[in-house]
Amino acid sequence: MNQLPTNTHPTPSLSTNGNIEIFVFKTNLSDSKRIADVESALDIHPGIYKWNVDLDDCDNILRIVSRNIAPAEVENMVLSAGYYCEELQ
Repeated sequence: MNQLPTNTHPTPSLSTNGNIEIFVFKTNLSDSKRIADVESALDIHPGIYKWNVDLDDCDNILRIVSRNIAPAEVENMVLSAGYYCEELQ
């Protein structure tokens, strides 16, 4: 599987306050150049603990492990970089 992971924040303990959530998004982040265009925004967000893009998936799935972040915020970060992003439910 061809995934490009990034993990800049330590993964929080599940016993700490707040809910850990995993969001899944359909994107058009289809290569490493496009992923690099959104990497810094995703890396510096304090609510995002881990993320990756599955380039083998036909929907170029972006997975976000987070706390205290709305899916719309992730969508807006990717859209602001000029790419498509839609939460899958």
